[in-house]
Amino acid sequence: MRFWIALFVFVTGLVSSAIGFTNQLENQPISVINASASLTQPASYVLIPNAVLSAYEGENSVFAIGDGAVFMAAGRQSDIVAWLGDSAYVEMRLSVDKTNQIASLVEIERPGAGELDDPVGADIWKTEILSNGTALLPIELNNEVAVLVASTGIELAPRTLRVTWKLEETEAPIAPITGIGLVIMLVGALLGLYAAFVYGKKFRSRRNTRGPKRPKPPKPKRAASQAGNGPLTSRRAQRGMKYVGLALSVGMLAGCVPDYQNPIISPKPLEQPGVLTATLDSSQLERILSEISEVVAVADATLDRESLEVRVTGPALEIRRAAYALAAKSTDSSVAPTKILSGPVQLFLPGATDTWPRNTIVVTGEDSLQVMVLRQESPRDDYKLYQYSDLLPNISFPEVPAEIVGANALKEDNKFLSMDPASLVEGLGNLLNRGFDSPWALLIDPDNQYVSDVSAVQLGLQETLSNANLSFEHALSESQPVILANSEGGALVALYMIDTYTIIPKEPGDAVAITGDESILLGTGGSATGIETKYGAMLLFNVPASGSDERATLLGATQQLLSALTLGG
Repeated sequence: MRFWIALFVFVTGLVSSAIGFTNQLENQPISVINASASLTQPASYVLIPNAVLSAYEGENSVFAIGDGAVFMAAGRQSDIVAWLGDSAYVEMRLSVDKTNQIASLVEIERPGAGELDDPVGADIWKTEILSNGTALLPIELNNEVAVLVASTGIELAPRTLRVTWKLEETEAPIAPITGIGLVIMLVGALLGLYAAFVYGKKFRSRRNTRGPKRPKPPKPKRAASQAGNGPLTSRRAQRGMKYVGLALSVGMLAGCVPDYQNPIISPKPLEQPGVLTATLDSSQLERILSEISEVVAVADATLDRESLEVRVTGPALEIRRAAYALAAKSTDSSVAPTKILSGPVQLFLPGATDTWPRNTIVVTGEDSLQVMVLRQESPRDDYKLYQYSDLLPNISFPEVPAEIVGANALKEDNKFLSMDPASLVEGLGNLLNRGFDSPWALLIDPDNQYVSDVSAVQLGLQETLSNANLSFEHALSESQPVILANSEGGALVALYMIDTYTIIPKEPGDAVAITGDESILLGTGGSATGIETKYGAMLLFNVPASGSDERATLLGATQQLLSALTLGG
């Protein structure tokens, strides 16, 4: 009986362990998920949205096969959609066959009649790749990145796409039934050994105590029952129950097998961001600054006014062209245009918006610092240098949002700031004309190098040209100011101010004389009828929040002579 029990227990453990090992082999966690598609729609652009890219956790990449050029770019999904505009494109969706546990891509046609354009090199992309025939683009995944797939923007996009997720390596969980089965097998083996030991002990005891063999009496014959087989004896019943017990034990232990959940059947896309995020990252900025500085350097070397338009616009373009005009007439190398510093980047403040135009403020340089405003007019336009100025010495730069967060863009007529751009120009102009005696000194801090230097120039003109009437006017230009919120409740305000100096002789027959850059641009040293000179000043202010007791401060300024004209001549 003991041998039967031991065998029963051992077999139960053996079957249980086999079930556990089989389950573990069949439920090995997958390490890679692939979703593919062969496009049928004749589209020039294909959008792979964030909902597809973020459907599964793990390293993400997109692979494309085409007949010619293959272009892929990653960027904010809202930016890619804005770049596509009214152009027709195909959007990919994830389809999951839960029965066969397979993921695939399906096409959703987005019709349109917008203009087709080459997407290669657009500033709006965070990363991009251009190859021939095939291309693989690794994706740094977050909750807003998407991928644009194209060829030249005119020809059809690649026809074969595959999105791959490389999952984290995990080991298959060991089913509890495996361990339980091994333990039961050990118990069965021990019971078998014990049964063998007991049987051997009894055998040896009988062998030592038995006498001569006695003849065995004949076994009586059992009468056949007319009622058929009688009820099972207790021993036969026990043998029958062994198999029932084995089946029940294994069935109960089978419930200890873990139910493996294949990740393919349960995609979990990331939620879309609920707030506006930064429009640029550091890698985009580095690329943009490099291209801008290269274009400007080439134009500076030849004083080529037209080529500047590729990467310069607004006040910066007007100032630069004026500097070229002055340099072309001068033999003095000191009037060469100010060099644009592409690095190192000391501060980077992109806007946080999903609209256009977009603006970014960046501070570069080492010994001398330069503050620049970069501007993008529309999704398909490149960022251009919109404004630049020297950062003034001994100023305290305000705290600004982190570059990965970005700054909110404010309108000119917002009510959150203590001063609007027009008031800043009026106040600064009064400070330049009157110095510390100006009532605007209560609202704008006059203690900076720019106010000191320009006020000194105006005072020197008044003292030198005593025989002439002088007037100094300061007005806000028509160029749109740039306003980005800081972290202190206020904002950085970049604006362009036009300074007009008018010099008219007091008496008929008198003449006024000018020197320096003004005389170079005018082509003469004086005039008997009067002279009007215009200067452009690119300025950056820190403006406190409305209701604050703090004054606005001038952070950066650069002034450039724009024109010098003879009056009445």
